[in-house]
Amino acid sequence: MTSAQPRRLIVEADGGARGNPGPAGYGAVVRDATTREVLAERSGYLRIATNNVAEYHGLIAGLEAAAEIDPSAFVDVRLDSQLVVKQMTGEWQIKHPHLQPLADRAAQLAAAFGSGRVTFTWVRREANAHADRLVNAAIDAGYGPRGGATPVASGTPTRDASAGGARELLAPSGRDGRGAGPAGGVVGADEVRPIPNRVAGWMPAPPATTLLLVRHGVTSFTLEKRFSGVGDPPLVDQGRWQAKLLAQRLAGRGGIDVVVSSPRQRCRQTAELIADVLQQPVLLDDDLREVDFGRWEGLTFAAVQQRWPRELELWLADTSISPPGGESYDELRLRITAAAQRLANRHRGKTVLVVTHSRPIAMFIANALSAPVAAIYRVQIDPASMSEIDYYADGVTVVRTVNDTAHLAAH
Repeated sequence: MTSAQPRRLIVEADGGARGNPGPAGYGAVVRDATTREVLAERSGYLRIATNNVAEYHGLIAGLEAAAEIDPSAFVDVRLDSQLVVKQMTGEWQIKHPHLQPLADRAAQLAAAFGSGRVTFTWVRREANAHADRLVNAAIDAGYGPRGGATPVASGTPTRDASAGGARELLAPSGRDGRGAGPAGGVVGADEVRPIPNRVAGWMPAPPATTLLLVRHGVTSFTLEKRFSGVGDPPLVDQGRWQAKLLAQRLAGRGGIDVVVSSPRQRCRQTAELIADVLQQPVLLDDDLREVDFGRWEGLTFAAVQQRWPRELELWLADTSISPPGGESYDELRLRITAAAQRLANRHRGKTVLVVTHSRPIAMFIANALSAPVAAIYRVQIDPASMSEIDYYADGVTVVRTVNDTAHLAAH
């Protein structure tokens, strides 16, 4: 009696930006390799990003969808980005720091299927039409069908198939703004025009989505200065008192449309105390959880330094390194980038109260400032503090306040 043959899947993945960088999206299709039946579709809007970043998001979405269907399958991944294919096969180095964590995530997903079970194939654009349609539909839904590539002095009209029918966009010699580099290669994030900045308060701006980022009140781990990531200590009396003071301030401020919280108990308790005053429900978002400190969870810095001196030194020196069994800050950046994009897109034009943790808030701020990941070491986020960031549809972010604790200082 022979065992069943392993399933074979095809992943068609794509991503693109209208302008490079510009409003971006990704799409992925999973097919049965034998019947060509579409088993899953994934797509999303990425606000402002480069083509290469969007391509990697499409790859990640496709691998995640394939893993949900059959984590033991053989998977043929097909992309029309030579850069991504050659980087994933090891032929080309990954030079841009924004791509490295995305490539690492894609490699982890591919490795989870088993050695040799995932292959990467370059295909022409016309062979990737289904994923391409998902990309354009995602950008249309997120940015608007009239928000195409910015007209430039020279360019070629391109066709954009969307739910509203075909239309022409003026793009610089490439699909939806996908231009060629000096040698005809893929344009990288370090080779493109910068996004125009807006001088806050001086220039007219469209309505923004505002995220009010609140750190939870103190717990016993906070007071004892212990690593507190995936652990679930509750608020102590002082933490509940802080949350109530913050609730009073936010009630006086008004205008809060949505309350979203990390699922950790200390955040949920803080959010619920505030939401009761605001008369709002609390939504949970797992991407808002604290970074995972692995085996260091619940330990003091001194204890970690004594037991893992070398690991601690490496972790402090390199944001791509994680604590034993934990999560790196580079991985946290990916998670918080996705959370910010999702919240800003889902609640466009609204004010969203986000109750989360110290490191995620620092990462929201670093991302908004286009700062390196290591910048989070230079951002102080106190318990029950409030920070504020505005997100505009054209990709501009404005940090308005950081670590505001005036409501605590007055009592």
